Amino acid sequence: MNTTLNRRHFLQQAATLALGSSSAMATLSRLQLAHAQTAGQSDYKALVCVFLFGGNDAFNMVVPRSTTEYAAYSATRQSLAVPQNALIAIDGQQNNGAEYGLHPALADLAELYSNNKLAILGNVGALIEPTSKIAYQAKTAALPPQLFSHNDQQNFLQSLQSTQKRNGWAGRAADLMHSLNDNPRLSMNISLNGSNLWQAGADVVPYSVNPEGVGTINAMDRKASATENGWEHSRVAAFQAILAQQQNHILARNYAEHMNRAWDLSEEVGDAVSAAAQIQTLFPEDNRLATGLKMTAKLIAARDSLSVSRQTFFVGMGDFDTHGDQNRRQSLLMSQLNDGLAAFYNALEELGVANKVTTFTMSDFGRTLTSNGDGTDHGWGGHHFIIGDAVAGGRIYGTMPDLAIGSNDDMGEGRIIPTTSIDQYAATLSGWFGLPGSAYADVFPNLANFDVTDLGFL
Repeated sequence: MNTTLNRRHFLQQAATLALGSSSAMATLSRLQLAHAQTAGQSDYKALVCVFLFGGNDAFNMVVPRSTTEYAAYSATRQSLAVPQNALIAIDGQQNNGAEYGLHPALADLAELYSNNKLAILGNVGALIEPTSKIAYQAKTAALPPQLFSHNDQQNFLQSLQSTQKRNGWAGRAADLMHSLNDNPRLSMNISLNGSNLWQAGADVVPYSVNPEGVGTINAMDRKASATENGWEHSRVAAFQAILAQQQNHILARNYAEHMNRAWDLSEEVGDAVSAAAQIQTLFPEDNRLATGLKMTAKLIAARDSLSVSRQTFFVGMGDFDTHGDQNRRQSLLMSQLNDGLAAFYNALEELGVANKVTTFTMSDFGRTLTSNGDGTDHGWGGHHFIIGDAVAGGRIYGTMPDLAIGSNDDMGEGRIIPTTSIDQYAATLSGWFGLPGSAYADVFPNLANFDVTDLGFL
């Protein structure tokens, strides 16, 4: 028994658990009608966002392998270029007639692509409106705030808003949709990576779960009996007595309410996960992404006990800011990404929900085509993966860029201008998820600036 309780750690855990439930229910009539008609576990759907923190070099993840295009790529990337004969060939020509391959560490994802379970979205990024090189250089294009800044671009990709806001597009969608879940106690949005803007709504607050397991308040097990663990039982009883006291101050009352609710919720979710069928799929060890995705699979396995029909999950993976030692570091990162995503897909197949869960990647930005000597710097557009049985896979969507320095896609310094916006990416995902088209203007503020709202990969 650990009799030492760190006060700061206790408060941090308490604050995290207190974020577990939503503060209000959506009351839009159209969504209540949708609930009455379609809600239930049989209609279950989940979106799983895998965020690659730091800015993934997607131009070494999906690489042109046809002769002319590879020559341009190799001349641009120089010592960073993936050898042509090492690329894993994938089918599907693009608008430019080029053929493509995946990084050699992505063998399992290449197999998912060939089995039509994985799609690639090419050259997507932060955009307010369609932006050309001419408009960028003439400074006539409306641009996202502070391009090439980690924090600003993470915030924009997750919120789609240029001004400092407190909610993200998954949060705004959940504000409208979380009444579809029969369980009002558990947030529709669950994070395996702490707080994030993407899942924060005006009403909905994401519920944070430790990738290692559903957390409880340190040394506060309400199930501890006086005979088995008298010290912990006494402390729990004392804390419960404090929470039960009548409080005159509004902040004290609010704290007690949230603390009790969070305590109840942690036990409810923990019990549901423990009671769910144990996943037999093997996940790689020493792989932070895989650890988070394994916990995500466990939570999905508990969906019936938790009475939910719509969920989003946020799982993060870091170290993509490869300013140096990129060739070695990115190979390791691609291997971890491949192993984690492949194991997660296999677990979803085991659970029988591979057609009900769509996993997708996002990242701060792409990286520069040019080398800084041993790595790359902050870029703009990049490529992303979408995985699941509902995905129209085996295809590259969007428009792949010309990787020659000075091309019309290069805004300067080897930074590629995106041709598809995050708003379009998000709207396509959310349409499959069940967000009504009438809500798009509120959830995706820049979408009206683009002609295509459904990119077709779902």
